[in-house]
Amino acid sequence: MIGIVILNYENWQDTYRCIRSINSNPPLENFQIILVDNASKSVPKYNLEEFINTYHVIFIRNKKNFGYNAGNNVGIKKAQELGCSFILISNNDVLFKKNTIQVLCDFLKSNPEVGIVGPKIFDREGCVQKSNLCRKTGMKEKYLVRTRANIIFKKEYETYFGFDRNYDEIFQVYAVLGCCFMMSKSCADAVTPLDEYPFLYEEELILGIKMEQKNFVTIYNPNAVIEHLHGASTKSVKAFSFAHNVRSEIYYCRKYLNAGKISIYPLYWYRVCLYLGRCVKYSDFRKGWRFFRKLTKEELELISSNKKITIT
Repeated sequence: MIGIVILNYENWQDTYRCIRSINSNPPLENFQIILVDNASKSVPKYNLEEFINTYHVIFIRNKKNFGYNAGNNVGIKKAQELGCSFILISNNDVLFKKNTIQVLCDFLKSNPEVGIVGPKIFDREGCVQKSNLCRKTGMKEKYLVRTRANIIFKKEYETYFGFDRNYDEIFQVYAVLGCCFMMSKSCADAVTPLDEYPFLYEEELILGIKMEQKNFVTIYNPNAVIEHLHGASTKSVKAFSFAHNVRSEIYYCRKYLNAGKISIYPLYWYRVCLYLGRCVKYSDFRKGWRFFRKLTKEELELISSNKKITIT
């Protein structure tokens, strides 16, 4: 059986469309949709109970939002308890096309060394999202690829995201885009629960490292296709997302790359400059400045100690 974990936060209409697309394009395998709501404050405009019953959805409502990975972990654990042989992790702003889920499942069945497989992703304009990570993200990549230095280091940028690859062909990657991927049971048992420390962002980078440590292969398979409406759950909290992005980046660098202050601080101050630049244009950034400084300052203080702090 395939366990399909969908994480919802506020955007109930996207969740409605996502689940309907699965129902319209179901896999041949038995499947169970597990909908995890990450403590949304809003309620759907449709009858949620009727919807859950109609599509035979297992619905889990978290009492508090502890972040993206934490929400997915709840769904993954439920899928494991149900004895699912494959687990599909999906954002709610995803639409599934014909045979997508079955193609991913069949590929994992035929390739036991593969732990994760991801689909070809189209955005709402019909363009392919070339967002696979084709190698590990070290400090070199953080500076040369994930800053505006990528304008100068074009080759590094292109090979990192696989822009030089043929996205109509199957190829191995370091990590697929986290909006949608399927993992085998053996892989899920080995690499989950996902690291819940980052509230948002850096999830793919961390998962890629865990996959490498557990000797599992990650594959991009364009024979499976989805449409990604992209970022709907965070578009209304830009400053909030930016702050957590920087916090997660500091955590990733210190925890998974063992980077010190000399390596991290210049990158951090680059992000601060970006934040201040946005303050000129966006009021939510101006209002969120103290939150940004507090959140990131606490993380910076942990670089040498390599401890964790808890967000309450």
